[in-house]
Amino acid sequence: MADEPDNLVLQLLREIRSTLSEHSDQFKLVGKRLDHIDQRLEEVHETLYTVAGAAVHANVRHDTVAERLKTLEERVSRLEEKA
Repeated sequence: MADEPDNLVLQLLREIRSTLSEHSDQFKLVGKRLDHIDQRLEEVHETLYTVAGAAVHANVRHDTVAERLKTLEERVSRLEEKA
């Protein structure tokens, strides 16, 4: 009977060790997936910043062109009045 409790404890410890090993493998896999998600999220942020910068640049360019067009229209109007 003295052997039975030891064997039972050893058997439970082996099962726990096996389960811990499986969990460790799963945590490694989850860690790799999270690293991949973090990398993709960083790429998305960089893309958004680039797109936002391009949009701001286009908006400024549009405003500049619109202002120049307005100035030219005013000049043409004044020239037409003189003619």
